[in-house]
Amino acid sequence: MNVLIVDADERFRESLARQLVRRGMTVQATGDPAEARLMACRERTGAVLVGLSSPRQTLLAFLRSIRQDCPGSEVILINHSGNVPLSIEAMKHGALDEVAAPVDLDELLQKLDAVSARRAKDIGGGV
Repeated sequence: MNVLIVDADERFRESLARQLVRRGMTVQATGDPAEARLMACRERTGAVLVGLSSPRQTLLAFLRSIRQDCPGSEVILINHSGNVPLSIEAMKHGALDEVAAPVDLDELLQKLDAVSARRAKDIGGGV
């Protein structure tokens, strides 16, 4: 599955990308939401991991654009700060799920497996 990491913290996103690649995922990473939207749509990304460190309006606009322009991509939030109100608002704007930072890799992999299973079901017509 293609995974896109969108997070302002370069060290964090590169570290997470390396861990996911070691587990067989195809990963791209950027800190720029505008570039991320283009990448997500062009690469038919299955999961977009988005850090909540972006300004509120930028984050919500990004979520709306992903939902509208790349409907096959599912967004999982990475909550660095425990900002519950913003997390809830992001879920209302299209985010599917959330993980807390520091990221528990096993938890994230379970969430990514669930995304992959849903995508396979949708593509295959489901049972």
